[in-house]
Amino acid sequence: MQKILTILMLGLSTLPVLAQEAPKPDPTQLYSLLDGRTIVKTDPLSVVVGKLNLQVERLLAHGVSAQLGLYFTPQGDDGTQSGAFHYRSYALSNSIVFSPEQPKHIAFSPQLRWYLNGGLGHGFYIQGYYRFQHSDFTRQHIHAQHKVVDDKMQYISVDYDGQATTHSYGLSIGAQWLFGRRKNIVLDWHILGVGRGFTRGSLTGTYTPAVSHAEVEKALRQDIPRDMTNAVFTFDATQPQVKVSKIKQASDIFDMGVSIGFRF
Repeated sequence: MQKILTILMLGLSTLPVLAQEAPKPDPTQLYSLLDGRTIVKTDPLSVVVGKLNLQVERLLAHGVSAQLGLYFTPQGDDGTQSGAFHYRSYALSNSIVFSPEQPKHIAFSPQLRWYLNGGLGHGFYIQGYYRFQHSDFTRQHIHAQHKVVDDKMQYISVDYDGQATTHSYGLSIGAQWLFGRRKNIVLDWHILGVGRGFTRGSLTGTYTPAVSHAEVEKALRQDIPRDMTNAVFTFDATQPQVKVSKIKQASDIFDMGVSIGFRF
């Protein structure tokens, strides 16, 4: 009995020593090329369809990181492009899942992440973001109705190009994993992002038939589903061309995607 008590006492006496031992290092600090706190990623599915993107994440502390996303689509898709002025939906997305027809655009997005498990670059996270985007719309078409003599309806067609600047912000949720023997391969599942965007832009187009300027302006104000209150119409004196500036829009933003990358 005395031997058992002696063993227990010795075991208890070692607990303070064990408690003072240094914790095991986080796997993100092991086997890295640099300090293990920089992750470079891209969404390969978007790249395949011509939408270039790059995200650089820097791990600041346990559970916190900062990320900068860069996005560039060198050529707009055919058809009605997401965010075009005659686009009927007030919900916009930069994801090819929600909106495959994207305009030519360039954007950047600073982001701040909180990992719920306190990990260094791995686990479920909540992310706050701001995004600046400049878009160029090409080969777009408006088919607007307007009344003529005897209340008959006539269509005015406008083929236009345009440009817009959007500022948006919001929150998203996702999960990130580290794979491989050295935990350097990264998979980032951006489950869903929601936010609010504010756009201001202008368009320049050619209209047919060659009706009066007042009729064109009335038809476009009625047909374009945007804030046209302060829109300014400028007509060419010799050709059936019109420029509409100060078009405003507020939109709901949805986003999602999957990125792969490497930890340095």
